[in-house]
Order: sequence, then structure tokens, then C-alpha cells
Amino acid sequence: MNGGLTLLLVGAVFCAVLAPASCQNESDAAQKVAIFRESAQRQEIQFKNGDDLLAGTLYSPASKTNAPAVVLLAGSERSKRGGLKNSIAKYFADHGVVALTYDSPGTGASSGNALLQTSADRVDEALSAVAFLRQQKGIQPQAVGIFGGSEGANIALLAGAKSDAVGFVIPVSGSLGISILDVLRYSAEKKGYAEGLSPQQILQAITFKELAFALLSGVELVEWSLLEDRVKPWNDANWPKFIMAVRQGQTQLTAEQKKSLLASLREIIPAFATQPWFKVVDVGNSVQRLLALDAATFFCLLESGRFSQDWVRDLIFTADDLRCPVLAIWGAEDSFLPPNQSAARLKKYFADSKHPDADVIVFTNASHYLTNPSSPKDFVPGYLETMANWIHHRFP
Repeated sequence: MNGGLTLLLVGAVFCAVLAPASCQNESDAAQKVAIFRESAQRQEIQFKNGDDLLAGTLYSPASKTNAPAVVLLAGSERSKRGGLKNSIAKYFADHGVVALTYDSPGTGASSGNALLQTSADRVDEALSAVAFLRQQKGIQPQAVGIFGGSEGANIALLAGAKSDAVGFVIPVSGSLGISILDVLRYSAEKKGYAEGLSPQQILQAITFKELAFALLSGVELVEWSLLEDRVKPWNDANWPKFIMAVRQGQTQLTAEQKKSLLASLREIIPAFATQPWFKVVDVGNSVQRLLALDAATFFCLLESGRFSQDWVRDLIFTADDLRCPVLAIWGAEDSFLPPNQSAARLKKYFADSKHPDADVIVFTNASHYLTNPSSPKDFVPGYLETMANWIHHRFP
């Protein structure tokens, strides 16, 4: 998802520094060091995580001598390697940091099924990637860290708290301490205004997100009577049907009832997808992937408790066990989650736990992916350099 650079940050970022010794100015987190540029080498690799065999690409500096290294985690999209993560990996390798990207389970050339993974499963997967890197030649074992964007940021923090094998963590655009529902509501409102939607259309997007999460989590996080009153003026029969389907999904069902419920969702959701507000619900191809599952697998996913566990985790996270260096980054124009609230909460966690080495940076005019909102393929100045410098300052 994201990246960093080598120059002093002049007006491009607002830096809230958490470590007492580093509270000076916007360039503190980068701690400019001499980094040479060289051509990255690429190697196709595989590593094991439980029963899964995960396929990835290892980007390495041409001179692989005692280099730090970083695992790049996927966000909630849980897709195959590519896109912006490849650009970040290449930048790291061009600037002296080994980087590993890989296909999420069940995508690309990797086995398994990412849709069925809980956060705990993802943490174990990240630590398997760290263990793989620590065994490679030319890498400092104690200098292997984790970069994660969006949901991957949360996983990176949790992995760093679980194992002292993690040398550092760079969470980008994370939201620990904020409920998933609050994140969903924020993104619908933020994107809705940007798209010029009416207040009612924004509320429809929020309502869909609330109901979809209630269905996936099995947790009654919504107020049914309020939702029923809310949808009445919309004069769309699909809303009462959707509410009924979600409530039914939270009960014990027979195999035939499960098939019938999934068939109903396959009619309702595509009808919603034709509405102007649906473009801000941020589902990508995940809805199609879910609805394409057979009924047994679909309800196995729901019954696994993945989404309900993640909701609880997001509320109770503490940083007490996280002692490795942390560089947390957000973009001020994030349209998926509230960046300032997220940064403030993580800053408080670090302050309460007296973390010895943690920095928080919010880049102005930067998106969820730390790209320029008006040019989504271009990272904002200072982002990639900051990360590379920060790593080299701690692991020269």
C-alpha cells in the first residue's frame, strides 16, 4: 500500500513524535542518513505458513551485505502481490532494505483461503514471513520488520506485540482502537461528500455497511427498530428484505435455509449495486467473491467468528507488549478511516505504555495509500524516503 524518501520534510508533514528524545521538528522521524541507490534484484520464493504454501517476490539490494529487511503485508483486500506494494518493495531494495511481497492465501500462486482467516491467523502468517526473512543470507536477523497498510497496519502492530523476532513495525493507515462500524461510517460519509451524494444517499451507504457488517460478524451492533424506521421513507422493498435477511442470518439455520438466504442476498445486493450511493461502500470485488461461495462455505466464513473477533480486537488493543521501534503513518486526506483520531489513539497507547521508540506522522494532502489524491499512482513527497531513512537510522 505505501512508501517513504531521503530529504528533509519541509511543510509536507505534521509530525507528532512520541519518543521523548525525538521531539524537535518534522525531520526527526526520518533522521537523514546516507543511503546509496542501486538496482534491486528480484527472486521468486515460497515459504510455509501452517498448511499453506505462500508464493512471493524477494526484492534485494545488489550488494546484499548485512541489510535490514521488511515484510510487506496486504490490507483487507487480501490480494496477490502487485500494485503499489511492488513500488514500495522496489524502493526499499533500491535503497538498501530487503523487501518481501507475497500473494495472500488463495490468491495468485499461494494456497489456502484468506477469506477464512482471523486476525490471529494473519498475525501468525506475518510472523512466518518474518521467520523466512531471518533465515536468508545477507540479512540482519534482528533487523527484520513488518510494513502493513490499512488492515495490514493493525496486523503488523499485533505481530510486533506478539513476538520479539520482529525488529520494527511500520503501520500505515491503521485504525486500532476504533470500532469497525465507526470506520465504515466515516468512509461512507467522507467519500459520499467527495462524490457529491445527497445526505440521504450517504445515509443509505452507511445503512448498507451497518447491515453488511452485522451479517458478517453475527454481532447485533445495530438497532433494528431504528433501521426499520430509517428505511421506510426510501420506498425500496429491498431494504426491508435486507434487514430481514441479516436478522435471519444471525439465527440457527438448516442447510436449505442457508441456501435460500444466500440466494436472497444474491438478488438484493446486485440491486443495491445499481444505486448511485453504492460506489462509496468500498467493497471492491469482495462482495462478488463472497456471493460466489457455495452456501456451506459462505456460512462457514460467518460462523468462524472472524469478523466478530476483529471487532472486539479493534476496541481492546493495548501496546503494552509492543517494544520494538514503530513508525506509524497516516494521510490527512484518508477517505477510508479517520486519520487524526487513529493517530491520537495510537499516540495515547504509546504514551501509556512508555514506548521507548515510536513516531507518528500525518502527511498532509495524502490519501489512504499515501498517494496524492489527485494523482493516485504517485506517492506524496517524503513518504518513501522517510521510511527508508528511519529504518537505516536504527539498523545502520
